[in-house]
Amino acid sequence: MDSISWSQSLSNTLVEVVKTGIILTDNQGHIRFTNNLAVELFGYSSGSLNGKSIEILFLSDDTQIFFSNIMKITLEGKGFEGEALLRKKDGSSFFVNLSTVLYKGDSQGHELIIFTMQDITHLKRMEKEYIGSERFVGLGMITDQISHQIRNPIVSIGGFALRLAREKVSNEEYSRYTTIIHDESRRLEYIIDRLVEFAKVYPARYSPLTLSEIFEGVKNAFIRLEGNPVIITFPDPGVLPVTPLFGDIVLLIRAVQCIIQNALEAIPDSGEVTVTGDIVGSQAFIRVKDSGDGILPKDLPYIFDPFFTTKFNYLGLGLTMVKRIIQEHKGQIDVDTVPEKGTEISIVLPRERRREIRTKLL
Repeated sequence: MDSISWSQSLSNTLVEVVKTGIILTDNQGHIRFTNNLAVELFGYSSGSLNGKSIEILFLSDDTQIFFSNIMKITLEGKGFEGEALLRKKDGSSFFVNLSTVLYKGDSQGHELIIFTMQDITHLKRMEKEYIGSERFVGLGMITDQISHQIRNPIVSIGGFALRLAREKVSNEEYSRYTTIIHDESRRLEYIIDRLVEFAKVYPARYSPLTLSEIFEGVKNAFIRLEGNPVIITFPDPGVLPVTPLFGDIVLLIRAVQCIIQNALEAIPDSGEVTVTGDIVGSQAFIRVKDSGDGILPKDLPYIFDPFFTTKFNYLGLGLTMVKRIIQEHKGQIDVDTVPEKGTEISIVLPRERRREIRTKLL
């Protein structure tokens, strides 16, 4: 077989044919060449990136650490390969699979860094859709329970409304029937509200936050309970660690609120709910301890199951929602309970979800 003549023209053609964005930079990261797919990916015109630092394609939060680490790894000859969230000209971001390699061109030691990238946004979208479908299946598994919860008040409302429409009733019966219809309507409204709240647990949107910010948001929801025989004690913001963690503050506030509400419902008369928080190493801890009735051993395995409740006229979705939120944050929930003495629920969260290469200079 005849050997192929590797002309400059053939090399250029191959660079443009492959479905991969290719950017060449010097060893300082200044762009020397981009193929057509690369400029299309980032929304620039042909040649407009030449001479600029490739740093402008990284998110502003990643330029100091993530970008620096990639350059260091590459210049050491190891190269980088992994997912990266990069920035287009219009400021929007997208996921790529990024690879780098160091190329030494001649005996003079001239170096180039080759960046190759493939847009994997559609794969990340499919991943989210798959996770969403798993949630949907989970909801589907409890459809019968939902139907049962809704059917009871609807049957009562319909039955007593029919009696009022068809029968001549006394004033006493009229008052009793309308009271039942009113109570069951409120019960139905409560069920619908809780189901909507349960279904609205969206995928977490992560940002830096502190324990103080979480507790401040939680505290605001319970201000209206002043005068309640149950005392809720929150930690002094001045003694809480200022070390940030990474999470969705809205979801975490909701999770802690649900745990506190559950604790309040476990205390029959007067008592106390104590909320504490701490950060130890790479983990954040949030604990809610109550002086209530505790959880019976036979009930403990089921407390996070949808619609499981030992309380009359409650739906049993609060702790299920808490579990979903904490799982979304890759955390865990621990329960320590003693019947008739109280319960402590601990949330353990990873303080930092991002890879070390994005958070710590090598």
